[in-house]
Amino acid sequence: MRVLHVALAALIAATACTAGGKGAGSTAAATPVERARDAARTANAIANRPAAADSILGAAGFTRETYQQLLYDIAADSAMSAEYASIKTR
Repeated sequence: MRVLHVALAALIAATACTAGGKGAGSTAAATPVERARDAARTANAIANRPAAADSILGAAGFTRETYQQLLYDIAADSAMSAEYASIKTR
């Protein structure tokens, strides 16, 4: 769990340094587990193409703020954290 928190903190720091769009986020009606899956897939995409972080966040329906809040929500929920960790590549 400690590794997950460190990874989430690093991801939050990385995404907070990019410029975000003004989208409302596409995960408002999703279940918590689906939201964790979306966040992990988005994190994987950003890790593969960090220079495209802005467009990746926007395409996934996130702003920097909504994505950061989702990561905090995931860190606070053990089921979401487990789902996130199972999908997030190292």
